[in-house]
Amino acid sequence: MAPSYLITAANGHIGMRLIPLLLAHPSQPTLVLPTSNSARLTSSMPANVDRSRVHILEGSVQDPMFVEAAIKDHNVTAVFLCLTGPDELFTTFNFLDCIRRSGTVKHLVYVSAASDLSLEAQQSGLLKDIYCAHVAVKFIVEAKIMHGLLPREQNGGLSWTILGPTLFFSNDLSVQREMLEEGLFDEPLGSKGVSRVSEKDVALAAVKALEDDGKQWGGKKIMIGSLQTYTNQDTARLWSQALGRDISPTLSDKASLDEWEPRFAKKVGHAWGRDVRLMYEIFEEMPFGMTEEQYKEQVVLLGKEADSYEEFVETTSREWKQ
Repeated sequence: MAPSYLITAANGHIGMRLIPLLLAHPSQPTLVLPTSNSARLTSSMPANVDRSRVHILEGSVQDPMFVEAAIKDHNVTAVFLCLTGPDELFTTFNFLDCIRRSGTVKHLVYVSAASDLSLEAQQSGLLKDIYCAHVAVKFIVEAKIMHGLLPREQNGGLSWTILGPTLFFSNDLSVQREMLEEGLFDEPLGSKGVSRVSEKDVALAAVKALEDDGKQWGGKKIMIGSLQTYTNQDTARLWSQALGRDISPTLSDKASLDEWEPRFAKKVGHAWGRDVRLMYEIFEEMPFGMTEEQYKEQVVLLGKEADSYEEFVETTSREWKQ
């Protein structure tokens, strides 16, 4: 019997790459796609898609009754959970409860963040530097998944795989105007270095983890991203070379961040602007990446090397020049 997957954020940067991979998968899974914008999602579907395999449901994933009905009505067997925003903790825990109650869902693929967020890391003092809520929530959710779910063989239990992506390539697209018009890479990535990750690789990892259904990758967290890390200076240099013009980095000292935060807050709101600033302050204090062993484990899961950030910069620059 073909699996039935509920995919959150199907309209997002990862989801829009994940859906075509699942539609082409030989297991021919049924896809249950909750969305608040069904018209947009429907228009993005391939023209030749088998509509009997795709169920686009208009509603809010923040509504647990809607989520429960979606899982029950379509006999969902696995869930891809990729959430962000100020309601992330409420929505995630409600989702986990809906999964527990379903009786059909037996595997969860959860998108967290790179780094060791384990209880041991917390006890060693990692949380002392964490004040940004969209990072802190991952500690709580990972702890619940790792230590607070029943085993798959028990009623209401399930297996799980956690994906830990680093900093997305697509973040750079948000500062296209600043680079082209002002010669400014307006992301304060810090001086210690951050790993970068392709959304395509996260989507591929999700397909592999869903297909695996907890057999090889169950009970594991897999980091996804580049082994190499990039400082603010490295990043500005890459874009300078690709665009053929001088690009200056946004620095991460207090004065620079004091200027950057209100600019960013105009785009996303004050609370989110402060929260992202707090993340960038961490990047100025410590690197954000993975070990060689973690990178090699990712290569085994993906079946290939991680996508190149340098190639992304080159390709994107060519598109912008056109």
